[in-house]
Amino acid sequence: MTILFGTVEYFEREILSTPHDLSNSLSKDEYLKSIYAKLENEVLFNFVCDEKIRIECLQNLQIAYERLNRN
Repeated sequence: MTILFGTVEYFEREILSTPHDLSNSLSKDEYLKSIYAKLENEVLFNFVCDEKIRIECLQNLQIAYERLNRN
């Protein structure tokens, strides 16, 4: 299955595939927040796109974060 950039599934995969080097010193919530902030920063400042796409990506990132934070 192909996962397209910017979808909820894409961001879930990105969050889950981030190395867990710091996870021992951080709670799950703090760890997810740090990954979320990193990805949010990348979408806001490094990703060149139309503003509508940027907003949709940020919304999808938020949904992915909330899904993973519930588990």
